[in-house]
Amino acid sequence: MDILKRKQRMLHSISSDLNTFKKVVFHDGLNLVIADKEQTSGDGRSRNGAGKSSLVEIINTLLGSDIKKDNLMKAEALKESSFSLSLSINGHELTVSRSGSVPSKVFVHKDSDSVLPTVVDEGKKYIANEQWLEFLGNEVFGIHASSYEMKHSISFRLLFSYFARSGKGFDVPEKTFPQQARWQFQVALTYLLKLNWKLVRQFEAIRQKDKLIKALIKASNEGALKGVIGTASELSTEIHLKNARVTQLKKAVTDFKVLPEYKEKEKRATEITQELAILSVDDLSDKEWLSNLERTIDEESEPDQSKVNRLFEQANIDFPELVSKKLKEFEAFHSSIISNRRAHLLEEIESIKERIDNREKEKEALDSERSEILSLLRSHGALEQFYQFQSELNKFEAQIELLKQKLQATKNLDVQKTDLKIDKSKLQKKVLVDHTERDKAIENAVVKFAQISEALYDEPGRFTIEPTEDGPKFEFDIPDKKSTGKSKMQIFCFDMMMMELWSNEECRPKALIHDSLLFDGVDERQVSKALYLGSQWAKKYDFQYIVTMNSDDLPDMSSYEDFHIEDYKVDLKITDSEKGGLFGVRF
Repeated sequence: MDILKRKQRMLHSISSDLNTFKKVVFHDGLNLVIADKEQTSGDGRSRNGAGKSSLVEIINTLLGSDIKKDNLMKAEALKESSFSLSLSINGHELTVSRSGSVPSKVFVHKDSDSVLPTVVDEGKKYIANEQWLEFLGNEVFGIHASSYEMKHSISFRLLFSYFARSGKGFDVPEKTFPQQARWQFQVALTYLLKLNWKLVRQFEAIRQKDKLIKALIKASNEGALKGVIGTASELSTEIHLKNARVTQLKKAVTDFKVLPEYKEKEKRATEITQELAILSVDDLSDKEWLSNLERTIDEESEPDQSKVNRLFEQANIDFPELVSKKLKEFEAFHSSIISNRRAHLLEEIESIKERIDNREKEKEALDSERSEILSLLRSHGALEQFYQFQSELNKFEAQIELLKQKLQATKNLDVQKTDLKIDKSKLQKKVLVDHTERDKAIENAVVKFAQISEALYDEPGRFTIEPTEDGPKFEFDIPDKKSTGKSKMQIFCFDMMMMELWSNEECRPKALIHDSLLFDGVDERQVSKALYLGSQWAKKYDFQYIVTMNSDDLPDMSSYEDFHIEDYKVDLKITDSEKGGLFGVRF
């Protein structure tokens, strides 16, 4: 490779038509962007507004990231301003500008290389941001145009985010933001590690198919079959049980005889029962009265006339003819009364017996009528009852049809789930074979990560890539990584490893940017080692290493005689004062 081309830095400068903006000019190797503290500032003043993280965001935006509503260039104080980046890519000298007011366009300065397919509008040359990204992807990472036509594919922004991490990209090495999708970091890291990234893409297709199967399973349990969940065998059992009930209902419907006047007959049977009850009560009363009358007749005897005779005999002494006549009249009268009473009782008894006999006949007639009605009701049914049987039959037949559909769907889903497991296993095996064939690339990455981490902690860290059924799994481990600082240093080691891995590629990223957040909580000795190692690595592998820091977070570098901080500082003075920040204004 041409030595001049290798020594050509990627990022030259950042400027703006905002007159208060402080132009940033970068140099080769390590670039320290330092935010100072004004002597008049109080201890409580933060330097979060000095512009360190904003500088990283502007670089990312000028290198194609979307200008969304939360983007810095959309801020009310900046959206009408234009920001420019001068850079060199594979011998092409370019200056491009973007503005929050025209987010989809990348303006190209007139003195730039004509390699970009620009159009002119009102005297200004520009290209669509999508075209700019395709150009960057091809020139920086060698991404072929056909890759953009693939689903779940690589892109410039996906890859470059590992070389210019934002404020949310300092949690784990494999991700550039916490919610990053699995396929994104799997595809990106596989490409950056020079493994078969096209193979890894297929894992996302399997995951999407798995989600679809789960959604279909959920959908099959909604509606009429909500809550009916089971395997194919359980559904078959349910169908068999319902079929048995349907057979019973069909027989009941077939044998059912409808009695139109069912309700009237049922009502008449109830009335007869009530009438029989009344007749039984009347019978009981009459029979009790009959018993009393019969007992009265049996107990009643001829009256004792001896006393009357003795009375009349004594009276006969004085009135012989008169008394004798009266006695005979009395006896005749008394006999008449007795005879009349007996006749009346016998007549009453006969009347009661007649009533009882009549009732018995009436009860027999009513009982016979009721028996006929009940027999008819037993052999026939009401129309409503018939409809109820028919409705239940229809309901069960509909449920069986739905269960059959679900059974078929379940069988199909079971087949798909089985096929999915097979596909996962096959794909996992392919990845395993790919890792075996590219063992040298994996070895380089593993060894380099160990070397860099050992330079920081005097003990090598471990970087492993495991082919799983859900795609490659990346794990990082350095001594005592549980501490916040050491976990962040995993990212430093990983990023430096990437710069070394790509150092001999014709198309490669020649800039690595670390915001000050990377060093939060890191022991000062490791910060000093990281800066020294970064400066050495940048020289050795010819890239720009841009680091933003607060001045009072700068470590003591006296242990490194050949390292002088002033040699690496970017010629940019930003402070925590109102006008001392990168933009010259607070917003």
